[in-house]
Amino acid sequence: MQDYDRLKQVSAARRYSQSQMARRTLPANVRTRSNGESALAVFSERIRENALYLLDEPENSLSPARQLELAQFLHDSARFYNCQFVIATHSPFLLAMPGARVYDLDAEPVTTRKWTELENVRATWEFFQAHRDEFA
Repeated sequence: MQDYDRLKQVSAARRYSQSQMARRTLPANVRTRSNGESALAVFSERIRENALYLLDEPENSLSPARQLELAQFLHDSARFYNCQFVIATHSPFLLAMPGARVYDLDAEPVTTRKWTELENVRATWEFFQAHRDEFA
């Protein structure tokens, strides 16, 4: 019976987007939070110690400030709770986490790089450099 319940959960997750799934399965008070606040709540409630987590663009619904919060939470979870994370991301905030090993999957062959060497991070940096006078 547990296998059947798990199969139903997996099927539901595939049918709905993450935000739809969260709205349908999380407590009603989550609906009073923004999508980003709800996402952070899911992480803080579901991450357990001594575990491996595979995360696909966890920053997707988060503002830059919330991405920094998530990065700190993930870093603390790895440091203090012995968690390991494999994260697919374009977020410079997550890529810059202390101690992260960054693999460039666009390289042939796949190689490790400093986060500041990644094409998407460089594009972001160049965008802000081109507009730096607007920040004065």
